[in-house]
Amino acid sequence: MIRFEKVTKTYANEDALHNLDLSISAGELFVLVGPSGSGKTTLLKMINRLVVPTSGKVTIDDENVADMNLEELRRHTGYVLQAGALFPNMTVEQNAAIQLEALGWPEPKRHARILELLKRVDLAPELFLQRKPSELSGGEAQRVGIVRALASNPNLVLMDEPFSALDPLSKRQLQALVLELHRELKTTFVFVTHDMREAIRLADRLAVIHNGELQQLGKPADILADPANEFVRDFFDDPVARQRFLKQVIDSGFGRSISVDDQYVALKGSDTIFQWAALVQQTATQNIRVGNRLLEPVDLIDYMATLK
Repeated sequence: MIRFEKVTKTYANEDALHNLDLSISAGELFVLVGPSGSGKTTLLKMINRLVVPTSGKVTIDDENVADMNLEELRRHTGYVLQAGALFPNMTVEQNAAIQLEALGWPEPKRHARILELLKRVDLAPELFLQRKPSELSGGEAQRVGIVRALASNPNLVLMDEPFSALDPLSKRQLQALVLELHRELKTTFVFVTHDMREAIRLADRLAVIHNGELQQLGKPADILADPANEFVRDFFDDPVARQRFLKQVIDSGFGRSISVDDQYVALKGSDTIFQWAALVQQTATQNIRVGNRLLEPVDLIDYMATLK
């Protein structure tokens, strides 16, 4: 568990973060999302003490980060930056094994671990072990960065806009890789992005940050279906995405009041029209309840007819 308690960070009399409270559960893929300059990277860097709060505190498993041994904290935290941040004079294997060497792993054990992880991120060891960063594409360099972050089996991995400089195909491939690795390893990932689509795709939960303050916290579907304020609504301004949620169906005027004789399956506003359609496919006359409104199969047909 990572907890931010009343955290403020001030630079030159201006708050980058202001009195922010936030908790991240162990094993989550947690995404901090917001526009450039919102404070999300500052928040991330407080976890491994690259940034120190002006006031408030950050704890990991109830231990104040300020009281932890800094070297041990960073050695046991994976960290992936933009563009890989690889040392240009070192080979892929040397770059990937930096933390393992610092932790005192013997060379044969380091070598075996890097071989294992390179295969896992689809980089053939026989082709990539001895390459230098200048011989890698952007996507390949980021895969090496991920290997380096995971090499020591950390309980926590921090990722600071790692895919922002990549082409769309490489970005999608690496997003899929992060999801796979998170499912397999069940490690806590904290991921920073300014890309709302990336945040929606990756997050178990996400926190929307703006002007150093928390705007909304929750599951992507809940935030898309029910944005907390105008900023969140505008930031996630994707009408096509929102049209799939049942809240949007209700907000569009469909449904009727519930009577005592109605039979229905209860769904949430953050459930989707596809879940609704699956119920209707099973039982053609199936009604659903969303809040205090009843939706009938004919409403699904009529709503679908309005979509572009």
